[in-house]
This record gives sequence, structure tokens and C-alpha cells, in this order.
Amino acid sequence: MSHMGWKRATILLVVQGLIIAHIVQYAIMGETVGPFEPSEGMKTLKDGVITVGFLFFAALLLSTAILGRWFCGWGCHIVMLQDFCGWLMKKAGIRPHAFRSRLLLYMPLCLAVYMFIWPLFYRVAIAPWTIPDLPTPTLTFEMTVTNFWATFPGVLMAIPFLFVCGFMTVYLLGSKGYCTYGCPYGGFFAPLDELAPARIRVTDACDQCGHCTAVCTSNVEVHREVHDFGMVVNQGCMKCMDCVSACPKEALYFGFGVPAFLAKPRVEPKVDAKWDMSMREEIALAVVALAAFFAVRGMISLPLLFASGVAACAVFLAWKSWAMLSTPAVRFHRFQLKLAGRMHASGWIFASTTAIVLGALVYVGALNAAVVFAERASEGVRTPAEVVFSGSPVTPNETEIAAAQRALALYAYALPAPVGIGFTGPWTLGVESRMSYLRCVLGDYEGAELMLRAAASREGLTEAVATGIGQTMKGRARLDLASAWGVEQCAQHPEWEGFADSTSLWLTEEGNRDGAVALIRRTLEQNPTSLALMRRLSLLLCESGDDTLRAEGIRVIDHTLTIEPLNPFAFVARARAYRDAQDFVQAEADFRRAAELAPENGMVLDSLGQFLMSIDKVREAAGILKQAGEIRLRETAAR
Repeated sequence: MSHMGWKRATILLVVQGLIIAHIVQYAIMGETVGPFEPSEGMKTLKDGVITVGFLFFAALLLSTAILGRWFCGWGCHIVMLQDFCGWLMKKAGIRPHAFRSRLLLYMPLCLAVYMFIWPLFYRVAIAPWTIPDLPTPTLTFEMTVTNFWATFPGVLMAIPFLFVCGFMTVYLLGSKGYCTYGCPYGGFFAPLDELAPARIRVTDACDQCGHCTAVCTSNVEVHREVHDFGMVVNQGCMKCMDCVSACPKEALYFGFGVPAFLAKPRVEPKVDAKWDMSMREEIALAVVALAAFFAVRGMISLPLLFASGVAACAVFLAWKSWAMLSTPAVRFHRFQLKLAGRMHASGWIFASTTAIVLGALVYVGALNAAVVFAERASEGVRTPAEVVFSGSPVTPNETEIAAAQRALALYAYALPAPVGIGFTGPWTLGVESRMSYLRCVLGDYEGAELMLRAAASREGLTEAVATGIGQTMKGRARLDLASAWGVEQCAQHPEWEGFADSTSLWLTEEGNRDGAVALIRRTLEQNPTSLALMRRLSLLLCESGDDTLRAEGIRVIDHTLTIEPLNPFAFVARARAYRDAQDFVQAEADFRRAAELAPENGMVLDSLGQFLMSIDKVREAAGILKQAGEIRLRETAAR
């Protein structure tokens, strides 16, 4: 019996307490240190943003290369969940058996490469060829956050996640089933464990009693490995120390020495690998794992960690069902599914459950495939949104019309009956929004508006849907209706900054600049720190033609520059205001400052060139305008 369990449980509970304290502090303060979540490292590799999660993960990887896979056993909340579920099952008389698959062992490594290596490889080796003008990311630090939950799934996702990755993976795959077959972080921890000099080692006092293997919850044959190598070499060892505690001879200890990859067997190890499937079956079920994983990663957007757990469980169900077809006797826990070639009632229940689960995955996968193909078809629609919603749109060519129609037909499959074969979920509104845009491309503005209004009546009006409805009105040349709709909704939702900005543009196009200014002023009262609204107000004031309002607009721009002093577009806006006020000296200084801050921006350089041309600095202006034209040509080619 191990005496380490309660100690490890105590430490894991302390870790959970710290997590809860972190969340409480954020709820009180509204800002906190970034999540200690390894997945935050993806932002670092993709965008060069060094986060707390990246530094935390880097520290874990380094310590694992020295101490072995310790964090999994002593600091991971998913391990705590699996241990708790295993403890409950043991109390209920259920003892899950370890599922042993050769190929599925590689899923964590594949997921780790997909999460952390692929983004870096894409940026370094592929993006320079496909996106030549992609800027090189500058390393920045993001140690605190104001939106703690931005990268986490919601509560509705957390419950099934805990059920699948906690209870189901343990029940089907064994005590550390998710760690073995689903965890992408383990995909790095496991191979690094091979390098670690710190390991479970053995003295000559060992008499091969097997107590160590009996208490190991990581499915490691401890007694055999210490006999063959003098240490535990299995990558699944999480250094929980249960085996050390349970040894009646005190023959096991945690110590430093030769790492696993250099270990030489003390005796010739027995070639007696116990796998549950033949290699042919492994290959077939690897296909099942891939299909199940991708079936739930697209439209429904399940978190990657959850999708991997679903895939691992699907493999087990498919394997056990195949066993019932191909072998005369099959057992699952205490249930005899099949005996002497005859299916028992429990076997039929198990087979039916498997059919339902796999059928559901096929169904969701089909819906996901429809959305993926719809998105690819919609890539053929190249008419810009500003043209679609201009009020006098250009009729698309036949190729674009065909692409839009095909995308609409495919998206429709993902909608609930009677339109499609899907079901309502958090993804439905996104599908409807994309369909409404494609309807507008085809000139069916009224149909697009009806679709958005139906979505709003079902799920409540959101800022994005309100904007879409206004755009459909504007697109069918009813700018008056769009403006009235915008003013009405802004009065009811003063927190919608982006919608207020769009409405101010509609009012301005309608000729109601005073109304646009009044609307932005009212919205700013509710959102006094909004830079976007300040910028819109400054532009409206500066373009009014009134000297007093222009002076106020310049003051507003001055204020935005105290908040964001390196914004080149703010300097361009202020330069234009000074130009209109005939203050050419200050205007030239601001245009040049903008060009210094954004030397590769075609619009900024073009503004400087045009201004210099207007004050007779022709030679310099010509060179700058030529450079601006070359940049715009490159930008057009990249698109």
C-alpha cells in the first residue's frame, strides 16, 4: 500500500486552491497575471508575444529534462481529476484496465507538434513564400490580461470536457488514459523524460515482489523495469512515488544517475510486449482516431484537448466492438459481453452504445465537412464588402455567382431542419452570418435581413447581428432605414462601440454629420476610454469645416496621442486638420512623423507625398509617391 497518495492529493488540492485564488483576484481587480496555461505558448510562437503561459511551459520543459515527468503527477489538474475518478471507481468496485495501443501512443506527440512546432515552421519556412509581406513579429511581453477567459472554453464546454477527459478516459483506457493517449503537453514531457538523470532507481534489496507495479497508476511494470535496467525507463512514469512508498524492502528510491536513453539492460530483457491489437487493427483504428478528432474540431470548435479525449475513447469503443465481431469471448470490466460466440445482453447494449457514439461522430463530421467545403467555396467570392454594401453594388461575374451559390448550399446543410440537417448550437449564428453575406453578394438583401432578424429573435440581438442588419438596409440603397435602425439600437445599447461607429458613418453618408457627432458624443459618455470612438469623433469634428469644431477635433487627437503616442494614423488625421486650418508647418511635421512611424504603409506615404506636392516640394513628393505606389502594388499582389 502506498502512503504517498494523500500527500500528492494535498499538493494537487493546494494547486487548485491557487488557481481559484487567481480567478477570484481577477474577478475583484479586473486585471491579473496571465493564465499559467501552456497553450498560451502558441501565441508566442505565432505572434512573438511572450506570455506567462509560455514562460511557465518553458520552465516545465526544462525541469522535465532534469527531474523527469514530475509535473504530470504533482501539478496537473487533469491528473487530479483522473485520480479522483479512479478513486471513486475503486470504491464502487470498478478497476479499469490499461488499454495498450502502439500507434495511439503517438497522438500526444502529434498534437504537441501541431500546437507548438507547426506554427513556428509555417512562419519560418512557408509564410515567406506564400505571404511575402508578412511582417516579422517583434518580441513583446504580455504578463497581465484584462480578459482572463479569452482563450478558455465556457462552462457549457467545461462540463463535458471534465466528464470525457476525466471519467470516460479512465473508465475505458485506464487510470492515466488521457495522459497516455490524449494530452498534447505529455507529447513533449514523455520524450524529455528520456533525458532526465533523475529517475526511480533500485537497490540490491529488491526481491521482485511486484508491490510497486500493483500500486502504479501510470500502468508501468515497475518491478520488471528495475529488474531489467536498474531504473524505471518508461516515459509514462510521472514520479508520483507510489512505488517507492509501497516497497516493503525500501529498495526503490528517487535519485540521479544515467538517463533512460543511455540505460543498458542489466539482463537481457524479455521481448514480451503486451498490445491489445494487431498492427493491422492498429492502423485501421488510427484512421478512426483521426476521423473522430477532425469530426469535432471544426464547426463545433471543441477544444483540442477535448477532441483528443473524444478520439481516444472512440478508438476504444471501435476496438471493443470489433473484438465482439471477431472473437468468441469478450469481457469489459465486470460485464461478459460475449461468451462462446454468443452475445449477451450487456454486449448488445455495448454495441448499441458504440453505434450511437460513432454514428454521432459521423453525423457531426459530415456537418463539419459541409462547413469546411462551404468556406473553401466562399473563397471564390472576391467582391469587397464595401462594394456589396455600397447601395449601388456591381453585379458579380458568373464565377463568383457560382461560388456564392455553392457555398450557400453547403452552409445550409449545417442549419437545423427544415433548412438543413444540423442542429442549433453556438456555431449556428456564425453560419447564418456568413450565409447572409453571401445572399447580399447575390443581391438578395431582403433575404439576408430576414435571416439575421430570425437569428436575433432566436438568440437575442447582438452587436454583430445589428451591424449586419444595418448593412443589408444600406446595401439595398435604404440608407435612411440603416441610419434610423442604428440610432434606435444605439439608444438601447450604448455599450456597442463598434455599432455606434458604423452608425455614425451611415449618418454622415446621409448628410447628417451633426447627428453623427451627437451620437458619438452620447456613446463616449458611456465608454469614456474608447480610443475608437475618440478617433471617430475627432475625424467628424475635423472634417466639419467649422474652425471651432476643427480645433476641438485636434484636441481630441492630442488626447488619443497621450494614450497611444506611436499611432501614425493619428498623426495623419491631425496633419490633415492642420492643413485644412492653413497651418502648413505643423501639418508637414505631422505628416513626416507619421511616415517615420510607418515607413512601409502606402496610405501614410501617399498622404505625405500629396501634401508635399501641394506645397510645391515636387521633387521630394514624386519620390515618395513612387515609393507609395510600389508598396500598394506589392500589397495588391499579396492579396
